[in-house]
Amino acid sequence: MSDLIAMQPNLNIPLYLVASEDRRAKVVTEVNRPTFLKLTPLLSESCRYISFTTLKEQIRAVGHILRFLKPEFLEEISESCELEEL
Repeated sequence: MSDLIAMQPNLNIPLYLVASEDRRAKVVTEVNRPTFLKLTPLLSESCRYISFTTLKEQIRAVGHILRFLKPEFLEEISESCELEEL
């Protein structure tokens, strides 16, 4: 994803990483690696996490209207990848 942002700096779309719940911490850690701190926007600001389980549950729940959903649907079921400040 960092290559995508680096090669298309004017790209202004949300990005999502889908992984199992047990990999959530790894996803957040990887997105916040020092190598990505020079990207504009930061990868952690433009990339969000969705668990496989959440995505499957939500698709089952709205499957009959899935084709009518707006992209904001993903925003609502996703989680920030930004590190929380202590």
